[in-house]
Amino acid sequence: MNKVRFLVATVLAVLLAACSEEENVSQAGKPGFVVSLTESVKVESRRTPEEIGKPAASNFQLKITRQSDGHEAYSGAYTEGLIPAPVGTYTLEAEQGDNPELALDAPYYKGTTEAEVTSEAESTPVTIQCKVANALASVVFDDGGAYQFADQFSSYGVRVEVSGTSTVLKNGDGRSAYYRAETKPAFTFEGTLKNGTDIEPVPLTDEKLSDDATFAAGQHCIIKLKLGATSSGIRVEVSKVEVVPVTINETIPLEWLPKPKVTATGFDANNTLAFVETEQKQAALNLNLSSALQDMKFKFNFEDKQFATSLQADKEYLLSNAEDKKAIETALGITLPNVGDKPESIDLSNLLAKLQTNAGTFTTNTIEIDVQANNRWSSEDAEANRTYKIVCNKPEFSIDAYPGNIWTKEFTVNALREEQVTSGVFTTLSSDMTYQYSVDGETNWITLNDGMRQDQLTPGTTYYIRGLYRGEVAGKVAEVSTYPVIELENGNMEKWKEEERGYYYDGNIFNSNDPKLRVYYPWDDESFWNTNNDFTTRNRDASTAAFSIVYRYNSFPAVSYTKDANSGTWAAELRNTAAGRGNTSSSESSYDFNNVPGELFIGDISVSESGTEVIPNDSYSINKGKTFASRPTALRFYYKYAPYNTDSWKVYIALYDSEDNIIAENTKTGDKQDSYNFIDVPFNYTDDLNAVPAKIYVYFASSIYSGNQLPYHKMNVTTWYKDSQRTDETLSGSVFIIDDISLIYDK
Repeated sequence: MNKVRFLVATVLAVLLAACSEEENVSQAGKPGFVVSLTESVKVESRRTPEEIGKPAASNFQLKITRQSDGHEAYSGAYTEGLIPAPVGTYTLEAEQGDNPELALDAPYYKGTTEAEVTSEAESTPVTIQCKVANALASVVFDDGGAYQFADQFSSYGVRVEVSGTSTVLKNGDGRSAYYRAETKPAFTFEGTLKNGTDIEPVPLTDEKLSDDATFAAGQHCIIKLKLGATSSGIRVEVSKVEVVPVTINETIPLEWLPKPKVTATGFDANNTLAFVETEQKQAALNLNLSSALQDMKFKFNFEDKQFATSLQADKEYLLSNAEDKKAIETALGITLPNVGDKPESIDLSNLLAKLQTNAGTFTTNTIEIDVQANNRWSSEDAEANRTYKIVCNKPEFSIDAYPGNIWTKEFTVNALREEQVTSGVFTTLSSDMTYQYSVDGETNWITLNDGMRQDQLTPGTTYYIRGLYRGEVAGKVAEVSTYPVIELENGNMEKWKEEERGYYYDGNIFNSNDPKLRVYYPWDDESFWNTNNDFTTRNRDASTAAFSIVYRYNSFPAVSYTKDANSGTWAAELRNTAAGRGNTSSSESSYDFNNVPGELFIGDISVSESGTEVIPNDSYSINKGKTFASRPTALRFYYKYAPYNTDSWKVYIALYDSEDNIIAENTKTGDKQDSYNFIDVPFNYTDDLNAVPAKIYVYFASSIYSGNQLPYHKMNVTTWYKDSQRTDETLSGSVFIIDDISLIYDK
């Protein structure tokens, strides 16, 4: 039966205009009737769509006849307006339908009342109560027992016959047989077994099916059938016959109801939903139905390649087809309603969560939908939209590598960070992200070793990196340049600049071969390495030896070169010295500020002299480091060491950023070493991965002490000057010979 049990009190309004209320309308000076129609029973707990309203009134015919002479004051379609009628008593009839002898879903409504026009100057309000004037029957197939109709029969139904005219009520069609009141129909079960055999028709009998009251006007006969067991198989049984009054709002013809309508939530005015892959979007197709769902048609055209085999483009899928329904639900991950339901919407959220781009290329996916309810399709509205477009766009993201994770032969990229996601959902993207690099940034993308690290690269080379979501969707390309391998200038200690300055004091003004002070610098053109010689020889200038104040005890180089090299010709020789300004004898009791180790370092030196030679207060400072832009892993050098007393050599290495912040450093000390050996001093980098190297500093010292703690004594020191040697007595101590200084780039 076409039951519209959701209809409200306003359904009475639907039933022909003002059926939900009885209005007292008066139009002064105009005799006649203003008619309202209503059902005999109001149902005020139900709701009906706004579209169901006055247009249904046109389905009723109204007839007004004066009783005294049979004069027809009006005969035609129902109207809300004034119907003129002279004074008199009238019979008013409202009727809809043809009162068929037997038909499916054909209700017949009728209402009759009497009213009187008593004044030539006033209209008379009249309410006609409308009722269902024919009877109807419907069938319920009960599958709650041990046997189910669908398991036994391929098709089945109940034939209803009246006076030689018959119709069949089939399972699941929701229809009712309408017949004239007082007619007594016959009911017969018919069916075809699963094996294709038609069974012998089974007449249905019951006490109520023999009762005339069952088939009175406005009575609804509901026959419930079940399957029972017999010794020879199964049988059809009448389990219950229920007779209930039916109201107009339960039997409104479906064609009176508005067309079903489809709208959408989450789509724009053009019925397009654009989103980014990985976004958690909510959307739904809303179904505005006035009655139970009869069917739905779908067409899909998905560019998303994951649906290429599961949904055929442009094929029409029917909700009423179980295979079609299953295919849609399985492919799209959505839940569709069943025929006979009255759903409010179809949730598309699970589908949106599944939609993808094609390897980063946006996909346009369309759903075409047509809905059938109350025997009408939503497509009957020419202006109604049937196609909904879903555009899945590429997520935008990028990756990078911290400077502290970039070396000369390898780099490690950073895992995707939330702030690097321009569009898309970070948690989803990061859960399925791989990392790649390329030489040209366009082709031959290679997944990084260990997921995020790549080694065996070429120093000083620009590479390109990107993130790859789910192995297909590439993020923005970024550049990563490996640091160059930079060798230390004059690390082999082969370049020197030497000169003889002034004269050592002799006392013999006639001696033309007086020795001169020798000064050494570890460069030939520009300085990279430097020494503290400018401090230990600050008292070095004199015009003649006879009058010179330069002694071997107050001016002697702390650093010189030697041919005792590990390789090549020269090596650097660092020695403790106490021979500084103010010392005028070989006494070991010297001014402590003169007591310094021999120092070889990368950088420059500034010397300050103050006071007098007797009471001087001299000092020097080192401007640490030279420009350097790479990331070595260690410093290596070869050395020999002859300590005086219990002394030790020292080396300190450091890298600085452009703000002179230390980003890597280390200190090593060592003891006696008679023959050449090498040592590697690792650069211990800080945890600041954003630091960029700008300067390198390496410092060697012949002692870990200075001042009054520096071990020294009067001794003979032999130095080279070009290809000749000379031995001088001075104040000195430990000797530290260094050669072949280099940087190691292990990664």
